[in-house]
Amino acid sequence: MNADKPRPARGRPRTMNAEKVLDVAMNAYWQSDPADVSVNAICQMAEISKPSLYREFGNEDGLKRAVLDSYAEQVLSDVFGIVNSAKGLHETLAALVDFAAADPRMETGCLFYKMRAGKHRLGPETLARVEEIDAVARSAYMALLQAARDAGELPNALSVAAGATYLGEQLALAITQRASGEDPDRIREMMALALSVFIRP
Repeated sequence: MNADKPRPARGRPRTMNAEKVLDVAMNAYWQSDPADVSVNAICQMAEISKPSLYREFGNEDGLKRAVLDSYAEQVLSDVFGIVNSAKGLHETLAALVDFAAADPRMETGCLFYKMRAGKHRLGPETLARVEEIDAVARSAYMALLQAARDAGELPNALSVAAGATYLGEQLALAITQRASGEDPDRIREMMALALSVFIRP
């Protein structure tokens, strides 16, 4: 017997492409309400079996958590890049307005905001990730506004903590309006009005 001959692998070969499944699931959740997209539908779209999906991601919660991780890397990183750019308050706010009103990926809304809005229907892993991202975003907004306060750009009466929450909610509202078909120019106009509270007279 040839001792160098490789032994055949036991069981079925792993043919599932996890990245493809994540892309399929992300698009499905993003285009619709994540709660309305079943595991069966994702398996059908990705042309895989449910046991294969569960072997890779554990359960539906694990899949949604992995999708959110991928979305954070591909999309939310761009938002954090804008906020953390250290380009000054006015330029940063203008870039956030551009993202909400003009980024083509936001035409169907933001997957993170959709998951956050329906977090009572999320599993524990995905919920924990949503809350983690929310906390990181709020910290980034606070750092932006604190830097503006230190530079004398922020109105003295405006609370940095309250302003950070307000900024995040205005961005979420603008993207939600974009997904509902609101005209981008109208969104810019409304955001300019909403964010004028950050402009020192």
